[in-house]
Amino acid sequence: MAQFAVIGLGKFGFSVAETLIKKGADVIALDNDEKKIEEIRNIVTNATCLDSTDEEALRTANVHNVDAVVLCIGANKEVSILTAAILRKIGIGRIIAKVDSELHARILKIMGVQRTIFPEQYVGREIANILVSQHIFTYVEISKDHSLVEISVPSFFVGNSLKELDVRNKYKIGIIAIKRAKQTVDETGENIVEEEANVIPSGEDILLEDDKILIIGKKNDVDKLIKQSEKEK
Repeated sequence: MAQFAVIGLGKFGFSVAETLIKKGADVIALDNDEKKIEEIRNIVTNATCLDSTDEEALRTANVHNVDAVVLCIGANKEVSILTAAILRKIGIGRIIAKVDSELHARILKIMGVQRTIFPEQYVGREIANILVSQHIFTYVEISKDHSLVEISVPSFFVGNSLKELDVRNKYKIGIIAIKRAKQTVDETGENIVEEEANVIPSGEDILLEDDKILIIGKKNDVDKLIKQSEKEK
């Protein structure tokens, strides 16, 4: 079972932790506010009140054993940066951090934080959906019941045309774009890889192993396809 740590339990962090639990993950929730810890204690796997800039406290909370850490301390840049530094020191490989400025994002990326999130662009539920699957690149809730998701092509789709797959009838979803990497040469002669998008593909388009697809549908149907895809990997 996937395990994550969420540090900082404001509205954003609480939403991430709550959604991860609903997705079946184990969640360690951490904050320096005892009141917030009590509010989430009965929801998550483990909740601890601590100072995230205390290396020993983080080690004691077992964050070094999780699959990823979501750092939800955006307003206090100093604490966010110090916490990120400690997380890197103790060997956390995957860190996603909430930031409130481009400067904050640049500093954290220099320190090795893989992804930074502006709350204005994402909500906690969407981040949680990306975390629980390595095959999801974008997850957007476009309504109460529908999602728009960018995923790796499921192995059982590879080599088939959209017409053969008949995803609308078989999976109750629609494929609205196919993204494919293309090698090219820039103006300096360097080899680069660009991603081309085939928007509204035809029934004759065939899916390849390294493609990504943008799918849309009811949340339950989208999640069902994602879970089926992960079992086949």
